[in-house]
Amino acid sequence: MDGTGELLKGLAERLATHRPVQLLSYPRDRSLGYAELTAYVVERAPDAPFVILGESFSGPIAIELAATDQRVAGLVLASSFARHPLPAQLAAFVRALDVRWLPKRLVTAALMGATARPELSARLHDVLAILPRKILQDRAREALGVDKRDRLRRISCPMLCLYGRDDRLTGKRQVTEIVAAQPRCQVHWLDASHMLLATHPEAAVEVINGFCTPLDRP
Repeated sequence: MDGTGELLKGLAERLATHRPVQLLSYPRDRSLGYAELTAYVVERAPDAPFVILGESFSGPIAIELAATDQRVAGLVLASSFARHPLPAQLAAFVRALDVRWLPKRLVTAALMGATARPELSARLHDVLAILPRKILQDRAREALGVDKRDRLRRISCPMLCLYGRDDRLTGKRQVTEIVAAQPRCQVHWLDASHMLLATHPEAAVEVINGFCTPLDRP
């Protein structure tokens, strides 16, 4: 949900040894909803066919592109969802959200697991510290109201879902909803928490590259 891409650089660098990678960051100076962020991504997407990866909050954006943009040759969702992962009623409490009030150890454990490397945990909190509180609140509110299951049913390209067995935010319910809409979706579980792309980049790259390789074109 931070939208900076800072915590995905390790994954991008490893994946770039196998294929071209483009890492997109969202604007930090203004709040954009899902529709605006989708347009933002569309404008910056490659002209040639590509596989799109959406992590967590960005999953609904990737779903929208895969359903509507013919350039998308494959869809990867990591720790993500088609429909809001938490009760929509929580949107009323979003204005009180401020992760800076929460103990850093608790935030790290919830997102990365109790065994997260100290340097990775420090990067997480550095990223959260520079993001305006309103942007995080607005994105949380967007996530609590989204439902892309109808779009998911329209997708015809191959699809992969990556989830962590120890994820406290997304898990079996989200997988069940996605597979119900897309029975051909491949599902791969890692021994990881929510931010598995950051904490387990080697394992994630192996699965993602294996998914992408049959989609490569001359």
